[in-house]
Amino acid sequence: MSLELIKESVRLNQPIGEDSSQTIVENDIIVPDVKPDIERILLLDGDAYINSAEAASDKLIINGTIRYKILYVSDDPEQPVKSINTSSGFTYYMDIPNTRQGMNSRVKCSIEHMEYEILNSRKINTKAIVNLYGRVLNQIEQYITRDFEGLDDIQILKSSVTINSYTGDSTTECPVKDTLELPAGKPAIREILRNDVKVSGKDIKVVEGRLIAEGEVNVSTLYIGDDELRSIQYMEHEIPFTHFIDLPDIDENSYCNVDIDIRDVMFEPEEDADGELRYLKSEIMLGVYAEAYGSREIDLAEDAYSLKTRLGLEKEQLNIEELAAQGRGQVTIKDTIDIDGDSPEISEVFNVIGRLTMSDCEIMDGRVVIEGVVECDILYLAGNEQQPVYCITREIPFKQTLEMKGIKQGMRLELDMEIEHLSYSMISSKEVEVRFVVGLLGRAANQVTIPVIVKVSEQPVDDKRLKSQPSITIYFTQPGDTLWKIAKKYSTTVDEIKKDNDIGDSDVLEVGSQILIPRKI
Repeated sequence: MSLELIKESVRLNQPIGEDSSQTIVENDIIVPDVKPDIERILLLDGDAYINSAEAASDKLIINGTIRYKILYVSDDPEQPVKSINTSSGFTYYMDIPNTRQGMNSRVKCSIEHMEYEILNSRKINTKAIVNLYGRVLNQIEQYITRDFEGLDDIQILKSSVTINSYTGDSTTECPVKDTLELPAGKPAIREILRNDVKVSGKDIKVVEGRLIAEGEVNVSTLYIGDDELRSIQYMEHEIPFTHFIDLPDIDENSYCNVDIDIRDVMFEPEEDADGELRYLKSEIMLGVYAEAYGSREIDLAEDAYSLKTRLGLEKEQLNIEELAAQGRGQVTIKDTIDIDGDSPEISEVFNVIGRLTMSDCEIMDGRVVIEGVVECDILYLAGNEQQPVYCITREIPFKQTLEMKGIKQGMRLELDMEIEHLSYSMISSKEVEVRFVVGLLGRAANQVTIPVIVKVSEQPVDDKRLKSQPSITIYFTQPGDTLWKIAKKYSTTVDEIKKDNDIGDSDVLEVGSQILIPRKI
């Protein structure tokens, strides 16, 4: 019987490279013909999402979209507060060496900062600093040798390795639709000024062959009321959602990573039975990305030799990533925002909008120290009939330690931050207390290199060399020696060495120890 390798197949998402970059996206926004001229910008912000990321030769080609939301003071004497909602695309080329067409990629983006310049009453120049993170992986089917077949006397060195076997990914869309009713006592809708949408309360359940993603979509609406005063009104709604993701190879023990972002939104007033616009038709499209891994323990054949024949082993070094640590935590950020003398006093707070930016992240043994900033926009009603809506922006720094047992310097860290809860209260006409609950999720991966036997051959034995060996060899152990290395060198077995030298179960050898090795061949 010829000598054969017994192999086991595993699917791997082999890391190729990653990069974090920033790009400045500049755009000119033209006021639509149906909108009045701009006198002053109250608030310009927005968000970004990725449309596609294509792997090419040594790079990622990233196509994204920025959604702009502009609230401004117009020259309309009847209703000075107006809004513009628009979007524009951008393309960015991210350099990641060794990337090839067809490889998998994952890209995340966020807006760190936006600024603007009013060029004239009908044109605004905007600049957005966009943070981009890209990672390229190569899906491969790897065969790992775990045993040999065909030789009775073969000696095999085995070790147990844990491999995060890739079990699949999925990119899907989740439509969230609802018709939202205005709260009692609120006037009907004359014009929608602004909608802010965020996902909260995410919960992921893993069952056989399927992921279940649940959460809420929070909708905040600023609108002009259809009353005599054309008053500025504000309301909040919550829309629950459940989304099923089919991944046939996963089970309850799988590790899953799920990202949910907002791809598109549409809001349209609708009439009630009395013909008043007291409903808000909402259509929100969520983009859902999921990837799953399963932990597999494999008995790996690291090395082998025969007492009767020479074996030629061909090996390859396999680079894999293993999940080394993960941690979840929260930080509560509280501050009192003072209204400076140049801004009018507050009559009512409409909304507080928060954006997170990480400024520094330091990995220590067993923990991660995170520093960041919450950029806070306070949108409020002022006691000014001509310009009733104002906005002020403040930055709140924070520092938090996330415990992650097993993490060490040099490991690759993925850190997700999101505002899970936001609340505020007026202390006075000049002070607003804000409170943010920020969720932190960290995952650390360690790159491990393992030798994989890919080919074996039988080679002629040098009988003269074997017969020239003494009947008994006295060997003094050297630094780095193991019983396996000694046994292989002198064509014997580990068990025989232990028996002949009265060595117990321990494989620890003291340097300089005397080992007697009788010739077996």
